[in-house]
Amino acid sequence: MSNIYLPKISKTIKDIVKIPGSKSIANRVLILAAIAQGKSIIYNVPDSAHDVYLMIKALKDLGIKITKKNNTYIIVGCNGNIPVKKAKIFCGNSGTTFRFLTAILAIQNGQYILTGNKRMQQRPIEDLVIALSSIGAQISYLKKNFYPPIQINQFIDNASNRVNINGKISSQFLSSILMASSILKRKIDICVINELISKPYINITTILLKKFGAIVECLNNSYIITPSNLTAVKYTIEPDASSASYFLAIGAIAGDITIKDLGTTSIQGDKNFALILKKMGAIVDYSENTIRVKHQPLKSIEIDMQDMPDVAMTLAIVALFAKGTTIIKGISSWRVKETDRQEAMYNELKKLGATIEITDNSISITPPKIIKQNAIINTYDDHRMAMAFSLIAVGGISVTIKDYQCVEKTFVNYFTIFNKICY
Repeated sequence: MSNIYLPKISKTIKDIVKIPGSKSIANRVLILAAIAQGKSIIYNVPDSAHDVYLMIKALKDLGIKITKKNNTYIIVGCNGNIPVKKAKIFCGNSGTTFRFLTAILAIQNGQYILTGNKRMQQRPIEDLVIALSSIGAQISYLKKNFYPPIQINQFIDNASNRVNINGKISSQFLSSILMASSILKRKIDICVINELISKPYINITTILLKKFGAIVECLNNSYIITPSNLTAVKYTIEPDASSASYFLAIGAIAGDITIKDLGTTSIQGDKNFALILKKMGAIVDYSENTIRVKHQPLKSIEIDMQDMPDVAMTLAIVALFAKGTTIIKGISSWRVKETDRQEAMYNELKKLGATIEITDNSISITPPKIIKQNAIINTYDDHRMAMAFSLIAVGGISVTIKDYQCVEKTFVNYFTIFNKICY
């Protein structure tokens, strides 16, 4: 790993930017194609993103037939029956890969070990294990209770038609169970206990399930899956709205940026980040296929980001260039992400001279009169730390980003695009 120095940028940045496909959509579509019946053709797969690479490798290791032409993938589904019955799968620090596979493999007649890197082994999995165990999954912890790695043994179906899942830690737990339930061949009522965070990601999951032919209904805090056959699709993955947030922020801080092929028709909740920038004073224009953000003087806001915790990190940097104290709530999930993002943001924002206050569920950011030049930012092997803090340069502040290649998790050529449009 190495560092990248970003000189201060003093010009107005105007450009049209094309963002790679959504990692969140890709990993859902890939696993649904794998368990469906028939041959799916998936376009615009962002396979250079490490999380997507890990999912594709895992599915191949499990016997799913996958071929590639350019960034199009042809996937021959297994109709719910994973071909390989014994395997050890490494998931790195990819939450979607680990959690989605946990649920799918938990209802198979096989024996599997799922593991990951050091940080993945610090990310709790207990709530998902409890939920899956309630319908007959046989899962044990191999090192520390409630955390990866785990061993999954042959499913012993108890015919239960109800699952309770805690929605407070990660929406990926619910998404995992929704996808697994779609191949159980019986009606399942999945009840969310406690408040559900990142709900827009559940909307992505249910929309994609329906694309593959699943019958999904949401009633209050319950999601009901009715038996149906998942069938192959042709599907194009839209640009990643979370990744787009950094470039939209460039527009808000000091530019005029248009994102192509992402707009009002997007199924991603993070597309609404632009509306938050509008609340802060930026000029924002939406169309079906573009989002444009243009700089105007920014003001602080108080906002709950529970539905968009990933782009809340982008907002934290934008807050440095807004007048007043910005209060970001609904970020308790930061603690169990790729790093402890609350601690990481606190440490690095302080280096810039900002006044920072944190609680279990919020961060308050008051910009300094003059942001400190030439800070050296630690990224904690977290792609979003690297991308978010690159925005400091857009505000006319030189900055060094350590271990910047961590962006490969989701956006391999982020700094190539950043440098092209900014310098």
